[in-house]
Amino acid sequence: MIVTLELPPKQVLQERDLAERFAVSRTPVREAILRLAEQELVAIAPQHGTFVAAINPVSVRQAHFLRVNLEMPVVDLLCQAEALDLARPRAVILEQKLIARHNSYADYLPLDDQFHQSLFEIAGMGGIWQVIHARKAHLDRIRFLKAAERSELDSLTRQHEAILDAIANRSRLSAQELVRAHVSGSLAFMQALLQSNPELFDTPGKP
Repeated sequence: MIVTLELPPKQVLQERDLAERFAVSRTPVREAILRLAEQELVAIAPQHGTFVAAINPVSVRQAHFLRVNLEMPVVDLLCQAEALDLARPRAVILEQKLIARHNSYADYLPLDDQFHQSLFEIAGMGGIWQVIHARKAHLDRIRFLKAAERSELDSLTRQHEAILDAIANRSRLSAQELVRAHVSGSLAFMQALLQSNPELFDTPGKP
């Protein structure tokens, strides 16, 4: 809900309301809020309340750095592999095409992650994807805004197909550049958002 901005930045979070919404006791809600705070998605202000954190541009840039510098070597490994089974990422792409017909951004983005995770796993680097996944929550918020605003699910799917085709053809430089361009789109979009929607972001000097 935070990633998709159903709960927008600065939204007040009430444990009681969340417990009622999810039909659970306050204890798991409190534990979830603490975990979200560790990921800097929630801000807990003693004596004031709990709020959805603004998007942190520094966290977005760090997650982007991780993705570019870890995913490009992964596709390079795949291009050099002697035998590749790309059935899983191809199956994910088919699911993406079905979801894209309905412009369901919330359903599409987990499939986007599954595509990239499958590449890491095929390369024997599944644990590295988990490192990225743990640090990319703020980046995911930008990815969702970008996909929703530009209605670009078909474009994202075509980019995935191009990456996979380059890997299948052992085109190392092409695969790396396709990954770089694909991942960097969110960073460029954030730069535009910082100008058009500064209220979404946590900027230096703000409380």
